[in-house]
Amino acid sequence: MQEKTILRFSLIVIIIGLIFLFFYVEEYDFATIQNLETIRPEEKVNIQGIVKRLSFQDTTLFLQIEGEQIVTIDVVVFTEETPYLREGDYVEISGTVEEYKGKKEVIASKIIKK
Repeated sequence: MQEKTILRFSLIVIIIGLIFLFFYVEEYDFATIQNLETIRPEEKVNIQGIVKRLSFQDTTLFLQIEGEQIVTIDVVVFTEETPYLREGDYVEISGTVEEYKGKKEVIASKIIKK
């Protein structure tokens, strides 16, 4: 009888914790950036802009995003799906800044087409 009570209590705590995390993550907002030069590698960022160029090779999608200040940012997306984006689409991208061959780029974790 006592094991069933502990099991029920554990399940209730897990469910409440998952609900809390779901709402907490929705409220967390990364700062929207315009230029990668001031951002450290490994930092999470949020960028918005128009897709100016894209190419798809194997399982990697390469995007070039033009922001509001006419600054272009290179974005890399690792995906096995066919890209649903086209040049001229307005997108919001969340990801992590990485440095590759001396140049900063964003490794996207989430893309929202607006």
